[in-house]
Amino acid sequence: MKQLTTLALLWTLIATATNAQKPTPLWTEADRQYLLANLERTKQEIIKETQDLTPVQWAFKEAPDKWNIGQVLEHLGLYERIFAQEADIMLSSDPEPSLDSLARPDSTYVAWMDDPSPHQAWWNAEPLGLMHGKDNLTFFQFGRDNLIQFVKETTYDLKAHYTFRWGDERRRSIHALMVVHFAHTDRHLRQIRRIKGDVNWPK
Repeated sequence: MKQLTTLALLWTLIATATNAQKPTPLWTEADRQYLLANLERTKQEIIKETQDLTPVQWAFKEAPDKWNIGQVLEHLGLYERIFAQEADIMLSSDPEPSLDSLARPDSTYVAWMDDPSPHQAWWNAEPLGLMHGKDNLTFFQFGRDNLIQFVKETTYDLKAHYTFRWGDERRRSIHALMVVHFAHTDRHLRQIRRIKGDVNWPK
């Protein structure tokens, strides 16, 4: 009995020491819910704005050099995959929690995407416009649903893993990457509403 008591005490001490060595996560449950709420909100707004469009409305352009709504959703759907892959790659690297002291607040990324000045899409996110109408919505939803599932279930500390950016010494955490992502969707929601508000919008 004495040996069992000693063994139990030893295991308790080991468990206590192990837990003491685990750092407190930077990414909280509140952070998770913040991302989930905004990823879901922007998904539902995209659906609301596009699910009842006619084929002519999907293809309508304000001008020949502008995107139509189908291309906007293709662009968003590409970013669902681009950011998911980027997060997956960086989560396979060692965490860098020390960078949290240099991290920008979420509001910085939201404000950047709220800036009305034009942004140039990278070549890998430029829409080809080869999908038809509502196929673009399906393409977007599939990617977004998988990203939401990742944020919902991940056990990684998304504020301890960082991406790389050219010329930016303050790299983005995976959490910040997801903030950019939903704010980017908000940016293109404004574009969709502008297209639908054009004087030549087909009824």
